[in-house]
Amino acid sequence: MTLRNWAAAMLLFFWGHAAAAEDFFQITEDKPSRAVEDTGGGIEFSGALTHRFHYALTNPRDQFAFRREGTGAVSNRYDLLLETRYRSENNINMQLAGLASYDAELEDTSYVEVDQSYIEWGPTPSLNIKSGRQIISLGESNFFQIADRINPVDERAFGLSELRETLLPVAATRLSHYQSRWGVDLIALHEFRPNHYDEPYGDFDPYIEFRDMPLAIQENRPDVRLTSPDVAGRFFLSRPWGDIAIFASRLHSREARPTAVGENTLNFDYSELTLLGASANRVLGSWLLKSEYAYSDGDLYLRDHGGERAAQDSSALSVTGSTHQWMVGGRYTGARNLTLDLELLSSHIVSVDGPLGEDRSQLKGVASIERQMLNEKLVANLTYMGWEDNLASMVRVRLDYALQDDVVLFAGAVNYSASSEDQMLAPYRNNDRMFVGFTLSF
Repeated sequence: MTLRNWAAAMLLFFWGHAAAAEDFFQITEDKPSRAVEDTGGGIEFSGALTHRFHYALTNPRDQFAFRREGTGAVSNRYDLLLETRYRSENNINMQLAGLASYDAELEDTSYVEVDQSYIEWGPTPSLNIKSGRQIISLGESNFFQIADRINPVDERAFGLSELRETLLPVAATRLSHYQSRWGVDLIALHEFRPNHYDEPYGDFDPYIEFRDMPLAIQENRPDVRLTSPDVAGRFFLSRPWGDIAIFASRLHSREARPTAVGENTLNFDYSELTLLGASANRVLGSWLLKSEYAYSDGDLYLRDHGGERAAQDSSALSVTGSTHQWMVGGRYTGARNLTLDLELLSSHIVSVDGPLGEDRSQLKGVASIERQMLNEKLVANLTYMGWEDNLASMVRVRLDYALQDDVVLFAGAVNYSASSEDQMLAPYRNNDRMFVGFTLSF
């Protein structure tokens, strides 16, 4: 049975069982923040200081121009997040937040930026308007951005955090209308933010393979602003047994791709995408079964520059095409203090003529098991992410211990592997590391 047929069979399986007793809408659907706070007004202050220390276990790859020369400390980062929230008595919320980051091991990596800062207003119990820098999560996947590609992600250290922990806020206006069993979201994005990658010559620099070229790297960022926004929308229908949703968006990719070689310059562009998708989720006892599909048109894919094609048009490095993506997965919470997450994502590039410099079909999966111990003070997590066609993988072990309610210590290790020089994790497969740190909330 092909993966496409297997996914269709899984969808039919979702609808073929009796409804679970617990209401899916109550346990999964995000509510406006004004709906979950106290009804009284006032000002609140909070913050968090996080320290992360990373130690490289092996020497870097000799054929890539990494900054570090051997094993040892590679990052000693401090992140300070400060938030101020105000709630009025007429259903208006305001939040101002700032994030400062400093790495004692690296030069020119410190920055201060506006984090989630917005104003939110509920003119009626069913209508919510939220404008400002915010995180907008519309999909159900814990590990992949499929139909939900609104927020960029922080990938300065690939695989060290979950997707939900790495989402970066973007300036947007979100209009949400919620009824008891259905809802509509309309979103306008007022700024473009790319994925946040490692610094040049860093362990996870996405352009590390191009650093030894005698060309300057130039990114051509799209002009997204208040008068020319990216747009997205969602409609969802919820029932006690699960929910279904449809998505549509017109936005720019958060990942740059090489497009052309200019005079002394290698140009990277962010393509404009049209995304259409749907999701279906099903509660079966202790299982939450998830499925998601997306069709994207406008993505850039690397061309194969061998033979006559290179001679005819050597400056065009990428070609525009379309992709089908399917995700199926599930979360199990039936065992005491144990959570199991499984997700499988299949991608297939279509509408592209000629050979490509990357696989047309890709299959990757994630398995994560989490165990709470010592009265839930200690949390152990083991996560595996693998790419079948690329024969690459990432394995992470992490321990979190709540020393107090507002102090959490964490430690772990990450291993990266790849089978050949031309696979996606090949430049990073010697970047295995151990990490320790803490988070102090106040």
